[in-house]
Amino acid sequence: MEDWQQWQIQADQVAAQLNQELKALEVDYFSESGDASFRGFWPRFKELKERVRIAPAIRLEDKLDLERKLRSLGSKAYKAQEGTYARSGERRVELLASIAEHRSLAEGIEDPKELRAVRRQLDSVREAFDKGSPLVPADRQQVWDAWKEASQNVWTRLTEAWAENEAHLRQTLDSAREHLSAHRYSEARNAVGRFFESLRGREARQEVLNSLKAEAESLRREAERVEEQKTSDRVASQQAQAVPTIDVWRAELKKSRESEVRLEEEVLALEGQYQDSGALLEQAMVRGTLVDKKRRLSEYQRTSRALEQRIEAAEEVPLMTAG
Repeated sequence: MEDWQQWQIQADQVAAQLNQELKALEVDYFSESGDASFRGFWPRFKELKERVRIAPAIRLEDKLDLERKLRSLGSKAYKAQEGTYARSGERRVELLASIAEHRSLAEGIEDPKELRAVRRQLDSVREAFDKGSPLVPADRQQVWDAWKEASQNVWTRLTEAWAENEAHLRQTLDSAREHLSAHRYSEARNAVGRFFESLRGREARQEVLNSLKAEAESLRREAERVEEQKTSDRVASQQAQAVPTIDVWRAELKKSRESEVRLEEEVLALEGQYQDSGALLEQAMVRGTLVDKKRRLSEYQRTSRALEQRIEAAEEVPLMTAG
């Protein structure tokens, strides 16, 4: 084969390779699945253009054809990129307005539940970054910075609201502890009750709530234990006398039944509260109190039955009092 023939074959191969890369560049950025942001287009375009310019073995007509195609593709990319930047700018303005709206909304909110709702809405805005018209890098960075600042602002307000609620709940428990130390056991139990009631309207961090609830349950158990011990001591003292009277048992039975009625009402109210609650956190808080109330109700019911049996037995065989 002659040298000129080999040169012609090599020239055709170089031209074919350059045409193939040119088509690949066009597919990567102008097909339906192409990168509409044109990120990376111009470096590849310039590199390919330079290779066409300095190609050592290529026919003149092929080189001119390649240069014409490159000029056409560059012009097409420039116009498309202008549209991309314009659409990106419109999208940027839209997203920034949405972010500003959510941030402004959070400024007037103090309730943690509502603040968490705003954070979820901001998360939806963040997901929208990758939807619709693509954002060019500069616009995307500006939108990201605005979103991050707004999200942090809402988070700060949320943690401050939690801290305020936690302080209120702690103050209620401190009051219960003071009553307990002063032997005001009924007031201590009432303060613990106010604490659990406050939980419904004062949201806080879960780990803090768990700790405070455990502390409240401990205070309530201690108050009830001391009260029950006092009652037990009083009954034991009465029994230690020569002969306990039926009147004493009847008084104890009356108090026990009154406690039963009160606890039954509280159990019914808590069961209704549990059924009406749609939030798992509220249900969990109510459930613990409900179980404790039912346990105490069962104890009073057993005490009442025992007292009734004593009274019935005493009435059948009258007891003799000590002379």
